[in-house]
Amino acid sequence: SIFLIKEAIKKKYTGKNDIIFLRLDNTILVIVAILLILYLKDFVLDMPYIINKQYSYAEGYVTEQSHGGADISSERRSIFLYDKVKDDEIEITVFSRYVDKNTYLKVQYLPHTKYGAIVENK
Repeated sequence: SIFLIKEAIKKKYTGKNDIIFLRLDNTILVIVAILLILYLKDFVLDMPYIINKQYSYAEGYVTEQSHGGADISSERRSIFLYDKVKDDEIEITVFSRYVDKNTYLKVQYLPHTKYGAIVENK
């Protein structure tokens, strides 16, 4: 059998394979670390706003309806709100029931992640 022949299973050790493997491992580790930092950056930047309770506020009319998923208050939705104070359309992620187009909302949200809560729904 092949397992009994030493020459068939013996390889000359040069260390090149280990160096290539370690370089590949380190490269993958650096790439994963960079992607993790980029993903968590907005959450870290919002921490002072959470600690000091300095939320951003917007109020205006919803420009697109959000009816995806179930009509329950724990459903995560992206809403597009035309903020009449800043005169700009912003996208905010909230947990809410269905949101219809042209609904007037008052929203508080975090400035970097754009996660927020609906304060008033008219």
